[in-house]
Amino acid sequence: MAASSIASATQWIATQMANEANFLLGVKDQVRNLQSELSHIQQLLRDVDSPEKVGDAHLQIFIGEIRKIAFQAEDVIDDYILVVASRNKKDGNFLRGCVCFLAKSPHMHQVGMEIQAIVKGLQQAFERFQRYPVPRAIASEGPSNDNNRPKQAGNYKVLTYPHTDDAHFVGREDDIEKLVELVTGMNYSGQRCGQEARVVAIVGGGGVGKTTLTRKIYRDERVKDHFSRVAWVTISQQWNNRDLLREIITQIGAVDREERNSLKDWTKRELVEKTHTFLSENLHLIVLDDMWMPGAWDDICDALPLNNGSKVIFTTRSDKLHSHVDLNCFVHKPTLLTEEQSLELFKKIAFEDEDDRAITDDFLRLGTEMTQKCDGLPLAVSILAGLLRTKHTLDEWEHVSKTFGSLLLKVEGPPHYGKSLYQTLMLSYHDLPDYLKPCFLYLAQFPEDYEIKSKKLIQMWIADGFVPGDENPSEEVAREYLDELICRCMVLVVKSNCANTKAKSIRLHDVMREFCIAKAKDECFLEVHAPNDRRLGTSSTSDQSRRITILPGGTYVPTKISHIRSFIQFGVEGSRTASLRGSWTEHFKLFRVLILDWVETHDGYLPETLGNLKHLRYLALTNTNIKTLPKSIGNLCNLLYLEYELKWNIEGKTLLTLPNVLWKMKQLRHLYLDERAVFPKKLKLHHVTTNLQTLWIIKGTCSEEEMERMGPSLSKLGIMDIKGQRLLDALFRSPCMKSGNLKQLQLQWRNGAELKSMEPLYNHCPRLRYLLLDGKIGEDCALQFPPGLDTLVFFNNETCNDPMAGAGRVGQLNFLSLSRNAYIGAEITCNVASFPQLETLYFYDLDNLEEWRVEEGALPRLKTLHICECPKLKRLPEELKCIRSLQDLKLINMPRSFCHRLFRQGDKTSYGYSARAADNGGERGEDFYIIQHISHVYFSLVVASDGDDQAEC
Repeated sequence: MAASSIASATQWIATQMANEANFLLGVKDQVRNLQSELSHIQQLLRDVDSPEKVGDAHLQIFIGEIRKIAFQAEDVIDDYILVVASRNKKDGNFLRGCVCFLAKSPHMHQVGMEIQAIVKGLQQAFERFQRYPVPRAIASEGPSNDNNRPKQAGNYKVLTYPHTDDAHFVGREDDIEKLVELVTGMNYSGQRCGQEARVVAIVGGGGVGKTTLTRKIYRDERVKDHFSRVAWVTISQQWNNRDLLREIITQIGAVDREERNSLKDWTKRELVEKTHTFLSENLHLIVLDDMWMPGAWDDICDALPLNNGSKVIFTTRSDKLHSHVDLNCFVHKPTLLTEEQSLELFKKIAFEDEDDRAITDDFLRLGTEMTQKCDGLPLAVSILAGLLRTKHTLDEWEHVSKTFGSLLLKVEGPPHYGKSLYQTLMLSYHDLPDYLKPCFLYLAQFPEDYEIKSKKLIQMWIADGFVPGDENPSEEVAREYLDELICRCMVLVVKSNCANTKAKSIRLHDVMREFCIAKAKDECFLEVHAPNDRRLGTSSTSDQSRRITILPGGTYVPTKISHIRSFIQFGVEGSRTASLRGSWTEHFKLFRVLILDWVETHDGYLPETLGNLKHLRYLALTNTNIKTLPKSIGNLCNLLYLEYELKWNIEGKTLLTLPNVLWKMKQLRHLYLDERAVFPKKLKLHHVTTNLQTLWIIKGTCSEEEMERMGPSLSKLGIMDIKGQRLLDALFRSPCMKSGNLKQLQLQWRNGAELKSMEPLYNHCPRLRYLLLDGKIGEDCALQFPPGLDTLVFFNNETCNDPMAGAGRVGQLNFLSLSRNAYIGAEITCNVASFPQLETLYFYDLDNLEEWRVEEGALPRLKTLHICECPKLKRLPEELKCIRSLQDLKLINMPRSFCHRLFRQGDKTSYGYSARAADNGGERGEDFYIIQHISHVYFSLVVASDGDDQAEC
């Protein structure tokens, strides 16, 4: 049970031994001995600790002792490094200063004695434990499980989240059919049926499959064809009414790009009025997932008109909420899976990577026995199957079966978990290798239903010392950790890359999150402070807790907390932090991770003592009121990740001022800056760029020498406002353009500069996936692109060369946008069989475009087409009628004559059309046949003045 805490402490000490060798010169042997003792204790706990021994008092006392000693060891070593570092700032020769200090330091002797005392404490605890033997865990009877190193998880197949077709959904076909009929009023044959409901509540306990069932309805073709506007928002126990309304407005397409950027400044009344007005004119379906409180409905109900055939579906655990929402609400309670359905779901996950010939009767027998104990709960079956997916021998399966059976007999879970779900969660957690347990518990820090960006999570794991970095690059190892958690069905994939092989973002199921928080608190791993959360209970800060997270509305005032390694506060607009006041850097001196999101400090500044946080490795200040950073951040020599973003609705056109000290942060790997960030002078980076992997976004205030020095490790580069031809040319001569490591590139150039050649990108950037070019492209520049691109965006390029010719040959291209006179020609052509994978195409503000041609076989997979403010475009290409994949067409601020050739609804300036709607109530134009097959078409006409049919800019 203490494996996660001890594993993280042991790994951190090993990291410090490798990275801070100079600071530990005088006590290196003692630290190495301590590390060895902790490793032996860790192995012992692995042998005796098991889920069915959770109530063994003797074992729990021993575990508590070891955890406390391991934390004490961390504190002693980290404190010592701080003292040595602070004493040697004044010496010009760093290594000589360390040696001189250590040679005559009484502190070194004291620390050596403390470490010896810690080792002795470990030995004494072990001796006491041996006097009262505890039987070995069941795990030792089965095959050995290698917990010391990560498995090669690169071969695990990424499980898809329900926003894509859910390959692991089984049963409930009758439920889906009934609910689709309820919300559309049509049966499977497309005929009208009698029963309809304007509000549907899907009610059930955690893990029964409410969200998955609702997602199947939401994605049903009949539902997509019936409603012209759909939106899905997740509410949870803590919600912000303005955030919910903004999300709905964005999803239903009620605002254009400029309005979308200003939504953060809108009042609730403005948001409600905009949403209500737009939805009143459009048949819509709104899904409210995971609603707990009546107040959540009260906050947004005025924005949702339900008198025009529109519908609302919400999911909830509450049996009473539906009567508050609508007295005539239809309530559906998902049935549990039958034994046959449970086994079918189990087989889909557990045997996903297996050849049918490798699945013997013995595996099926054990699988059947275990799934019968899951009580038909889809979540329990999925987690159990995910665990067994990592086991490849019959002995391993029999071991899991024995452990699961023992848990059901001996361990009682909280009543709201259900008979078998808690035991399944316990089994899955205890089966995790030691290196994965702290990574899993780390997820407890995020708010409910929070979409966790995979790249950021990986950097946080690395910063907190969970990931070794000796042989393989740390980020690759961390990615394998995440893949294994996904494979085990312990986290859900929200978004993945186009090939569905890499998770871009994840989240925890709410039941899994509750379990994760409870385990993290039990192990003193972290504490979560949240308001009015029955499931989390009241958090009181433990003397041993290493990490503190404050969720929106939660409170926490620090006292004696020098042991804290991570502090994260999530807020909402206007949130203030009471934790970072006064001499908070003294309390938090051992910080590794500091994150403030939507949180304001009392004066809008951070103190100069921020630079004293020697161990700080991850600093993220997002949507805050902090307008400048202190010069002392240059002293954060171990910082790996820095993200700094001012919130958009702060008063005035505020710029962020950064001290020109980044060049001192030699360990920095990832730098994310607000596009409003400015430096007082030309940016100095020096040799920081040698190791830098991310530089996103900086203003082009670098010198020509700095541009030319952009290093080969860069994989993500964004530079805005490059002033002049010499700087642009210098960048294209830099090592980063020739290394082959670039994956994302965003450039903006001005002051008469123009891009003269794509050759460096085409020939030397084979891994480039995302490319945004904002600036003039020369007439002689051949538009050739790397073959692996999946996203290509043009802005303000003023090119006369048709970009579709070169872009159409990029076989993997998935998204293409031409905006703000990116192309100034009159004709544009998609050649024969071009764009084989393109799904999304945007034309914005192309003032000269008159004709668009699409040749045979082009755009075969196009799903989304947006055309905005192209005033001279005469008509849509006829060949669009053959593109059956096209589902969403938006024509925004287009001339009346253009739109009326297709479809019109009287004198309306905005209206919609759906291919399968029984009656769209409009008049078909001469080109209607081009769009009649498209599921959703939205028209927004330019309001003409004085009979002029030109677009308003």
